[in-house]
Amino acid sequence: MTPPATEPGAPDPLLDNPMLRVLRERHPEVDIVVLPQPVPAAEPDVAPLGREQRDADANAIERLVDDLVARLSREPAWTGAQRFGHWRTNGWGQVSYGTAAEVGGLADGANIALLRAAGHALEGHGWDAEPVAGDRPRISASRPGGVTASLTVRPASLVITCRGPFVRPVDDEDSR
Repeated sequence: MTPPATEPGAPDPLLDNPMLRVLRERHPEVDIVVLPQPVPAAEPDVAPLGREQRDADANAIERLVDDLVARLSREPAWTGAQRFGHWRTNGWGQVSYGTAAEVGGLADGANIALLRAAGHALEGHGWDAEPVAGDRPRISASRPGGVTASLTVRPASLVITCRGPFVRPVDDEDSR
């Protein structure tokens, strides 16, 4: 049986790639298979928001963490928290607000007790929280609307991170 006809072109597509060409020349006995490249991911469809709405969303995320910190401040292991928040931008120019609180200076084992209390507090405030498998005790939580949180223990601290969903920033004049 005769093999099907092939389209004219380079006799060996590997010769178009400098690295693979050298490999082919040095090792002609090796079969090289080049797989098609994945299609680049399309830009996710996210909501366009003006500055006022983005600021309101950032304040709402800060209040969520404030509520959790206020609840944890009643725990015996509480030592106070350092807070910091920031906007981050992804590869498509979309922005998301994140804030974190670190409760440091905890006694040995107090970080685990505080993590448990934080998990109960999250569920009490309407979060869907669950432990994360792994070698370090962690909790992952989410709320309707795309807000997520993660709680992680460190040797003498507990770190609470809360992030909002990515949005497409627009000028306030454009959003009217």
